[in-house]
Amino acid sequence: MKWLTFENRLRITGALVAKTGVRVGMSAETAMPTATDLPVIRDAYGKPFIPGSSLRGAVRAYVERIVRTFEPNPGNGKGASNPVDPKEWAITPDKRRELAAGDDYEAQVYQLSCRVERVFGSPWLASRVRFTDLPMLTDAEPELRDAVAIDREKESVKNKYDFEALPAGVRFQLEIVAENLDNEELGLLLLGMRALERGEILIGGFKGRGLGHVVLEEARYEWIDRDTLKDYLLTGAMGELDATRRENALKELVNALTGGK
Repeated sequence: MKWLTFENRLRITGALVAKTGVRVGMSAETAMPTATDLPVIRDAYGKPFIPGSSLRGAVRAYVERIVRTFEPNPGNGKGASNPVDPKEWAITPDKRRELAAGDDYEAQVYQLSCRVERVFGSPWLASRVRFTDLPMLTDAEPELRDAVAIDREKESVKNKYDFEALPAGVRFQLEIVAENLDNEELGLLLLGMRALERGEILIGGFKGRGLGHVVLEEARYEWIDRDTLKDYLLTGAMGELDATRRENALKELVNALTGGK
């Protein structure tokens, strides 16, 4: 099984740079009473950050759309389950209960899971990719912006409110760790990373207002496998997953999605 022994590890680091304002918010109910109507999320020290789950969700959604374009039916290592409709999951809740009553539960869950779930996880299968929270590297304070809510029936202003957004130019420290990926699975993760490097994935809220455009810069792809594990354990040094190997993994994924056409 993919998780019983060590096969490989990929560590991706870099800077996620805001090209427009970015707003990853928290509800006013969980904010301080004196906060703005819609504050940005902050850590225990009061510093804004991007939760790893926010970036992970955006990357996963992008990958799911691409996979679903070529493989519309999820299951058995193909396609992408529809997260909002359990009837369109590779393993429905009823099927999961059926599997739990039998033997080799973990092996069967992995076999029946869709292509995306095998990498990013599901309610029944642990993810093999970890997105850490992204601390802000730039010394900047959120901007306070005014906004209005429109009454669609009266076509007039319903109410005014304000919200916080981080300014363009702020930088966040990115770190992603993935383990035991085969070439197609590696290509799936790299598909999301390439989209980040091209600025094709938006983060946070108010994207319809032009917020959330980010780009991954200064990306490093560090790699260890069985052949280099001994050196890593002794020295802590990781090798590089070079551009050629990354391109080959992406090509293998695309060939699998398209049937080599």
